[in-house]
Amino acid sequence: MEYINQHIVDQLVEGNAFAVATIITNQGSTPRTAGSKMVVLKDKTIHGTIGGGLVEAMVIDACLDLMVQNRCSIREFFLDNELKDGLDMVCGGSLAVLIETFMPDNNLINLFQTIVDLEKKGKKGFLVSKIEGFSKSDFIMHKCLVLPDGETVGNNMLPKSLFDAILDNKFYSASPVIHNQSLEEFIIETILPQDCIYILGAGHVGLQLARIAHITGFQTVIIDDREEFANHQRFPHARDVHAVKHFSHAFDNLEIDKNSYIVILTRGHLHDQNVLEEALKTKPAYIGMIGSRTKRDKIYVNLEKKGVSKKSLEKIYSPIGIKIKAQTPEEIAVSIMGEIIKKRYSK
Repeated sequence: MEYINQHIVDQLVEGNAFAVATIITNQGSTPRTAGSKMVVLKDKTIHGTIGGGLVEAMVIDACLDLMVQNRCSIREFFLDNELKDGLDMVCGGSLAVLIETFMPDNNLINLFQTIVDLEKKGKKGFLVSKIEGFSKSDFIMHKCLVLPDGETVGNNMLPKSLFDAILDNKFYSASPVIHNQSLEEFIIETILPQDCIYILGAGHVGLQLARIAHITGFQTVIIDDREEFANHQRFPHARDVHAVKHFSHAFDNLEIDKNSYIVILTRGHLHDQNVLEEALKTKPAYIGMIGSRTKRDKIYVNLEKKGVSKKSLEKIYSPIGIKIKAQTPEEIAVSIMGEIIKKRYSK
């Protein structure tokens, strides 16, 4: 998964003209779903994808045409028989794609850099684009960013009723929402907190898991009681790295929420038990613990004696990972990421 907003910032800073294609709606069977994004440069270099194949090539050509005009547009693409043959897929769906063109603009640098900062910190916001013209034809757009505390970045051109509705989470969605307000049209995108994997244990499997998590679009926080393992040199892409004195303090000052995934990979049964006991006091999307069934059952018995309910323990993924007969740290990390990705989309 590409970090699209960082690519947008990079292009704005470099003063390049470019376009961003975003799937607004999808119907039927399509390679990617609403919310998928792709940055398109003048030389046809892309960052991200909206599905590949012929339909993506058609969108890229549309981006280049609109860049010449410095206009935006919402275009529909139908995966009919001809297009399906080009894709070598059996899809049969349709996509509505918002194509936005960008020219050098210092104000937009600040706006999108704020979005990048929100994503890194696990915070949310709302990117609002006002359509100047009509969405059924080509148009231009003006943008502002609304933060949860009511602060805005960019020109606040929103009617008060719409601004209040945004702050009340009326438009909270994983995909862009087109909203009509009297005779004005707006596109509202929720900046969602990026999913974060909390890796408890910075050993061989933890290292490989962090690497795979990064390329699949997850943030990571690394926790270990060994400074020689828990450091930014070893985990350069981690959002944060904590070297704790004892694993019983592993969750101190951490913000665990429904976008959090806890993976327990410490070097010993007692550490795993301590971490699992603390993890069960939080409400993440996922808790997984490495180890055999024998190890797991012993830990569960110990925790039940301490008052942990069987119902809570039944929610733990242990032994961790999907069953692919993984052996090496890299393979085990792949199996864990497979399970986490499955959980992310099921929730």
